[in-house]
Amino acid sequence: MSPRFLTAAFAACLFSLIVTAKWATFDRFGSPMPDWDQWDAEAGEVFIPWYGSNQFLTHLFNPHNEHRVVLTKLQNLTLGLLNGQWDSRLEAATNAMLHALLAVALWVSARRWLASRWHAPFFVVLAILFGLPAAWQNVLGGFHSQQYWLVGLSFATLVTLPFSPAWSKPWWLGALTAILVLGSMGSGLLAPAVAVVVILWRWWQREVQVRDVWPTVALGLALMAVGFLSRVDVQWHQHMKAKSVHDFVFSIVHSLQWPWRDRDWAAAVLWLPWALAAWRVLPAKPERHPASDANPLVRPAGPAIVALGGWVLLQLAATAYARGAGADYPASRYMDTLSFGAAVNALALGWLLTRPATRRTFRLAHSALGVAWVITLGGGLHYLLAGVLQIELPDAKKYYVKAEGHMRRYLSTNDPRHLAYPDIPYPSAQGLIDRLAEPSLRPLMPMPIRSPRALQARAGPGFPFIENDARNANPVTPPRLGLSLATAPLDYTPTWGSHGGGPSGAAAQGEWRSQPISLPRTDGWLCFETAGHLGEPGVSLELHDASSNALLAAVRPSKIPGDTWRTAYVPAPRVPFTIVARDHDPARWFAFSGPAEMGPLSHWAWLANKHALLLLLSSAAATAVLAGIAWLLGRRGPS
Repeated sequence: MSPRFLTAAFAACLFSLIVTAKWATFDRFGSPMPDWDQWDAEAGEVFIPWYGSNQFLTHLFNPHNEHRVVLTKLQNLTLGLLNGQWDSRLEAATNAMLHALLAVALWVSARRWLASRWHAPFFVVLAILFGLPAAWQNVLGGFHSQQYWLVGLSFATLVTLPFSPAWSKPWWLGALTAILVLGSMGSGLLAPAVAVVVILWRWWQREVQVRDVWPTVALGLALMAVGFLSRVDVQWHQHMKAKSVHDFVFSIVHSLQWPWRDRDWAAAVLWLPWALAAWRVLPAKPERHPASDANPLVRPAGPAIVALGGWVLLQLAATAYARGAGADYPASRYMDTLSFGAAVNALALGWLLTRPATRRTFRLAHSALGVAWVITLGGGLHYLLAGVLQIELPDAKKYYVKAEGHMRRYLSTNDPRHLAYPDIPYPSAQGLIDRLAEPSLRPLMPMPIRSPRALQARAGPGFPFIENDARNANPVTPPRLGLSLATAPLDYTPTWGSHGGGPSGAAAQGEWRSQPISLPRTDGWLCFETAGHLGEPGVSLELHDASSNALLAAVRPSKIPGDTWRTAYVPAPRVPFTIVARDHDPARWFAFSGPAEMGPLSHWAWLANKHALLLLLSSAAATAVLAGIAWLLGRRGPS
């Protein structure tokens, strides 16, 4: 088995571990519903201008608070157009893959920079730092891809641009990522700034000549100027800025000690590997590695690690300046940058342990530092995740459940009273109403807040299926027509049921047919809410061709619903169709809602999230098997 194959296989396992861990977190705690900033940056600045042909390019580059999140807007617009719906779950599923790609890039770089004995420990560190939901706001938020674009593009810039010959392919890659990172967040200009510092340091070390330096310096200065001149100050965030030197300094300290709180000493332990690497690299004479000069990622391991850590420190300083009022601890959405800083320190630690130490004392000191660093990081993550898993994520889920209910009822009734609650997905109820008044936005709403299609029965007897509408009913005594006494009626859409009331229900039998239905898109799925005995013999819910009456699909939930509601999914028919409900068993009943459309990518994201835990366990098993194979191959001799 070749080393290249092993590297690719481990990279695939790392990618899968991180992605499925994030998907599993979203499945348990997240929501497809657009939330807060999305109604401004995506609805107001992307979807409405796009569908309304209203100066889309101007809106694309408009700032969102202090940031020009062009890449996030383009990413989510593309997903919305391909899917036909605006789905935050789909966005978050895609964001998870972006973050996992960054972890893979870090690990592949470590394979070249570190001794082989440190590859496996660094793999484990990356899987933990990137897979666990420390930065849970970014895991659940479809809009938060700007955090991943910022870190990922900055990493690509710093490991290519200052270490590649001007005009070479790696240099052009670094130039492209340095340009794109300006469209991630307001602090995107820090990546080209650090690249300029690194290339000037290499020139000062006489490692490169002026002819090698000037293209990178010129590009970096130009991008810094563009980023600086396009910066934005917003009045409503002025109160968040650091008000004193104390605020600024301790905001940075509180970030450096992540994942701990109230343990300032942890900052020194967790960032000591990077500090020692910088101490070894910055005053050192340039080292020559003729055998590896052709590969720009091999030779500059130490300088690249120092550059990455320096970039993180600049990010922390920028955050402390803009959000440092009161010297509070970092919010969850900033923790992906902090976990990247921890990964850089793990890289620095592995690099220190890889390099030959001139004295036995140094080797022992580095080993002791490694043990202290792992214990400190592990203890901090345990402390942090206890609060995240026990308090913050459950609270987020409670909020999403309430907000989804309010949105479902408003979209079904247009009654603003359903938005007169604190837990709605926007600071202002009127702001939501104004945005949803745009005719292009409502058709983009995702499941489960999307209103099901209204059904009309064909002329003729529909008994025993009776329509029930509890949308504006008294919630204490809602109507239950066609439902068992134990089945709560849906409060956002009409339903049709064959239960006759009373403890046992009716013994009547019959068939109900809808008027023909045509769909604007036929590549998605239909979602029916079902209750009762649907799925058992004698009762059925089917889709038939409106012209030929041929059976197109049978609607069955994955489990018999009983006295609860369970969603059933069927592929959307490509032809006009009718819904046919039959009850031929006097001892059984069932109820159903109208169908709600679900985009094809929304259905994929739902399936991926639903089975994420199983996929995570499978990925872990595959990683263990692969590690065993690699260990056996290693015992036979180096490849």
